[in-house]
Amino acid sequence: MAWIAQAVRPGADVAEIGAGTGLFTEPLLGLGTRVTAIEPNTEMRVVLGRRMASAVAAGKLRVTGGTAEHTGLSEGAVDLVAAAQAAHWFAPAEARAEFSRVLRPDGQVLLVWNDWREVANPINVAYGEVVRTFLTPGNEHVETRVPDERIPELLPERWERRVFVNAVEMTRERLHMLALSASYLPGPDSPHADALRDALDVLFARHEHGGHLTLEYRTVAYLGR
Repeated sequence: MAWIAQAVRPGADVAEIGAGTGLFTEPLLGLGTRVTAIEPNTEMRVVLGRRMASAVAAGKLRVTGGTAEHTGLSEGAVDLVAAAQAAHWFAPAEARAEFSRVLRPDGQVLLVWNDWREVANPINVAYGEVVRTFLTPGNEHVETRVPDERIPELLPERWERRVFVNAVEMTRERLHMLALSASYLPGPDSPHADALRDALDVLFARHEHGGHLTLEYRTVAYLGR
């Protein structure tokens, strides 16, 4: 966020696409911006609105439905379009056209995601083996980020790329929640959920220290036009 703050002035208008329950909305507001959180999922919008009701009441946050391709914003409405862990859902050509429409002349686009796959330590490798075992049909080649070679489809002019080490401590319960909430793995109500928990428990028993293990991510950020 300190790096982003160098490029986003206080008082800037931000459109956050795929805002979810607001995990990235809050630090964006912490930069002194005004945020329109755009989220297509009704249940997530409700959670976001409840969590950040004070920001809504203060006029700093607006929560609305929409997508990257159809934001519902007026032309030239924002200084920054931001998306955290969401850009892999976008249709690039349509999203790029919409971003061009809603951004002001000097506006920028910020794309951010976490990726544990780029880290080859033993815990990440073991978690990857569990994931591959339990991938749901049709998700064998699931994307959770935009591949580097496709970035120009969203940022055709220029961009700056930053990579940050992001180590996340996982309790056994948090490891379960991580896997069972992934769209490409069996959910809590799946007949395969217990087997997935068992496999995670084996992984946790092998690698835990002091009641937790550390899953290393790389947080990748692109800021461009």
